[in-house]
Amino acid sequence: MTKELIFSLNTVLPLIILIGIGYIIRISGILNDIFFTGAEKFVFKVALPCSLFMSVYGANSGKTFSKSLIIFCVTAIAAVFILPCLIVPLFIKENPVRGAFIQGTYRSNFAIFGLPLADRLFPETGKAAASSVMPFAIPMFNIFAVVILSVFAPVEKKQSVFRTLRKCLFGIVTNPLIIGIVLALPFMIFSVSLPEPLTATVSYIGDIATPLALICLGATLNLKIGKNKILLALLASVIKVAVIPTAVLAVAVALGYRSVDLGIILILFGSPTAVSSYIMAKNMGSDSDLAAQILVMSTVLCSLTLFIAIFLLAHFSYISVY
Repeated sequence: MTKELIFSLNTVLPLIILIGIGYIIRISGILNDIFFTGAEKFVFKVALPCSLFMSVYGANSGKTFSKSLIIFCVTAIAAVFILPCLIVPLFIKENPVRGAFIQGTYRSNFAIFGLPLADRLFPETGKAAASSVMPFAIPMFNIFAVVILSVFAPVEKKQSVFRTLRKCLFGIVTNPLIIGIVLALPFMIFSVSLPEPLTATVSYIGDIATPLALICLGATLNLKIGKNKILLALLASVIKVAVIPTAVLAVAVALGYRSVDLGIILILFGSPTAVSSYIMAKNMGSDSDLAAQILVMSTVLCSLTLFIAIFLLAHFSYISVY
């Protein structure tokens, strides 16, 4: 049990510390909002795409890319979106609150938080395995967010679903993370090697992605949470980082998923709510205050829930302790 405990701490704690460092840097004024705004753009448009490119470029397609894992994740994402859509409107009557609440329960911060965690859990194959799921998960998260926020948008903010989805699809096609993965696929499939100076340069840039992304995530957190909707935010966060991951993992274990595949499922559904959920809620007339509170609470709570989940999976030998 001690071995599993140390393994769980070693996996989760460095990521949480980096988030904490980002928060401390911001509140202390060492770096200002202008820096973090630029750093976030650099991470999203340059560093993370380079990191994903190298993960896929160096992967063994036969060992890393699992069709059954992708099918399971796609099905589960659809399920954890549809169920709240059916249940939440029965209990919450205000449309802007409905949209923010539902988005907060299903939309995962898979790229910024999930990729580093996958790399920590499975140093040799984790990031590449996560990369195989990402081209499917990110479009689904974005499209579902557009749909639910459009359906529950205030009258003055409503746009045609077709127009909104068209803009969303354009955003997906031009998404730097997906472009980084797609560009690497031919090199992986056909075992084509790039010149060493080029791969070394891309690797150096990609290595910046994890620490800088987590520091920026910490810098975006505002721990001064308003009390007006704190219970709703807490409920959504518990659903996001505890209820849904437990249910999905139970199904995955019953279906025989183990090791890396099971770890990726945990990371995909157990990561906190995506940072972009707040931005999208604000732009589409949803309850941005509630979205911000869910973002903060789910990020804080996931440090505990992911630790417990990794410990239990390792203890019962569902994932390997390296």
